[in-house]
Amino acid sequence: MKRPTRKILIVLVIVALGLVGWHFGLDRAGDCLLQGGRWNWDGGFCRLDSLAQHPFG
Repeated sequence: MKRPTRKILIVLVIVALGLVGWHFGLDRAGDCLLQGGRWNWDGGFCRLDSLAQHPFG
């Protein structure tokens, strides 16, 4: 297999995996997890428990 053909194939696989992840909302779920929340797959929203535990209440 020639080197340019292999590079094109690798780029196409990476793009395909990115599109699949974007389609299923993995980018939003990842952002939610990085903020310390839990992603609700059924409703498609992020539950940030850190906001519910504020010191005033």
